[in-house]
Amino acid sequence: MKKAMLPALILCLSLLLPRPGAQGAYVPQGADFTGTPGLAQGLDRVFSGEIDLFTDPACTSRAPARLGSRDVPPGKTLYIRDAGGKVYSGSTCYIYANAVYATLFGDVPFHGEGGWRNSRRVLGPCPAVSYSQFAAAGICCGALLRTTKNADGSYNSNYGHSIIILGYDASTLTYLEGNGDGRGLIRVVSRSWDAFNAASLTNRGYKVSFAVQPTREYLDGLSGADAPAVTDPVGYFTRSRAYTGCFRDVPYSAWYAKNVAAVYELGLMTGTEDTAFSPAGQLTVREAVTMAARFLSLYYADGYNFTGQGPWYAPYCAYLGLWGINTDFASPHELITRGQFAALMARVLPKEAVSFTRQVSFPDVSGAEAAGVEKLAASGILNGSGGKFRPRDPLTRAEAAAILSRMADRGLRV
Repeated sequence: MKKAMLPALILCLSLLLPRPGAQGAYVPQGADFTGTPGLAQGLDRVFSGEIDLFTDPACTSRAPARLGSRDVPPGKTLYIRDAGGKVYSGSTCYIYANAVYATLFGDVPFHGEGGWRNSRRVLGPCPAVSYSQFAAAGICCGALLRTTKNADGSYNSNYGHSIIILGYDASTLTYLEGNGDGRGLIRVVSRSWDAFNAASLTNRGYKVSFAVQPTREYLDGLSGADAPAVTDPVGYFTRSRAYTGCFRDVPYSAWYAKNVAAVYELGLMTGTEDTAFSPAGQLTVREAVTMAARFLSLYYADGYNFTGQGPWYAPYCAYLGLWGINTDFASPHELITRGQFAALMARVLPKEAVSFTRQVSFPDVSGAEAAGVEKLAASGILNGSGGKFRPRDPLTRAEAAAILSRMADRGLRV
């Protein structure tokens, strides 16, 4: 760990985080605890109170206050949805720790290991913890530790506590806990190992259930601005700029985060604003045609000048026409569907960039679009959902980023 602890002058025994916007109070920074930019950015979102909780299992109704606020009612069942779309429920420290972990790593370590996608257990049941134990296990910033009252160390349906490890050294353990004072507030706590064991374990009759943290591979993927998102480009694609996490609506834990970074670095897509990508925004036909033309021109590095008379998208349509690619399949102002986009991009992708690595077919795809969808799916460029492709659904900007980035970079293909 690059920064295991903050100086004692900064972190007292129990430092309460203020509500967002509170004046005159110290708010920790992610960089205080880790040198990994992606992880630091996730912690900054936690500390600034940006994480939503929900009051319904569909995660459509936001709780009255965000994670970390005193206005979040302790004891009330709340819900979160992880990066894979799975919903988890709980109250007090349990849901708070899950929400923080999901924000940092796109995963929720449930009491069983079956649902973990990018996490691993690093510590099993034990009566107390120590610096040597943590160091030997390689526990890092962001790890989630759960305690339990169950004698066998299980965490199911019993009293316990959940915390997020921020840092430690030979004398002190620093962690983040929700509902630490019974009032729904997230706070940073710094205690000696003996004091932690006494307050969190022996005095309560608890023991450690487990500690879990992201895999080494996932942590490496959070290396941030200094590491290129592009790893194995096709054709003459080059990384023309570095993605520095400028899009605040693209969390590092999002499934499409690497794809957005790649299309930005390759010059295939930009944000809707300087600090926003709008991943849920839907694409029009004219925007899709622009992306297709840009992809082909960058692939061959032909330096084509996309200027001319008429609407702004007309030169892009004309350029694709030079390649014999039809752009008259729908009105330019209409939203493009997933099937239309796949069919267009299958025609754009050069033969030498195609790599048939698997056999995939979707029962809801037929007609003229089927060949293009199957071509991209077989090359690991697109996936369905639940065995279907949903070709008539509008295409989101996040989905477009995923397809374009996998077309341009073999390293991102499925």
